[in-house]
Amino acid sequence: MICTIHQPNYLPYLGFFEKAYNSDVFVLYDTTQFKKNDWQNRNKLCSGNGWQWISLPILHDFGQKIFEVKIKDSEKNLTKNWRSIKVTYGRAPFFKDFSPVFEEIYHANTVYVSELNINIILAAAAHLGLKTKFVKSSELPEITSTSTQALIDITKNVKADTYISGAEGINYLDMDLWNSTGLKIQFQKYHHPVYKQFNSEEFQPYMNILDLLFNCGPDSLNVLLGKPL
Repeated sequence: MICTIHQPNYLPYLGFFEKAYNSDVFVLYDTTQFKKNDWQNRNKLCSGNGWQWISLPILHDFGQKIFEVKIKDSEKNLTKNWRSIKVTYGRAPFFKDFSPVFEEIYHANTVYVSELNINIILAAAAHLGLKTKFVKSSELPEITSTSTQALIDITKNVKADTYISGAEGINYLDMDLWNSTGLKIQFQKYHHPVYKQFNSEEFQPYMNILDLLFNCGPDSLNVLLGKPL
């Protein structure tokens, strides 16, 4: 059983879903501390002039866990964010086919940023055809540990024997502690694919998952995995 663990980011980039594809269980780590102006409430859109930020204003107190953080003026700012997405990608080849579920999510007046992010992640995963089981850490037995030990405890909680870490994990994980558990670990080696972006002559990497879906449609998973079309 292979698992990965990651914060429920806002409109995650492709590598997030590549880890999901290679995992049996993906734990959305919504019980860790929220980092303001990190990837939990902003990401990148590909525009005709390179890329631009898309951000969700939030109501945040220092030390709050991700699942506790609310969207500021949610109806107003969700509408504004969807308008930005529609203006950016409305003429993309597969926008009309793939956008309705996301438009519905943005019009649902969701209060909590993690709930919004998770709904977007699940919708994107469904469009990609992923078979991965997604679970929230807030639904697991409470984890009081931190850092490497928390990841170990979560991996054991979902009964996985192998954990997929991001490539940078080698720089911050306590590998002596990890190796003492007998659990296996893999470090992601993701090679970002190049695909046709309808509104950019020069390819812009590390955009949000909607950029792939709206540009590549039913070929998105193969593009994500670097398979020939």
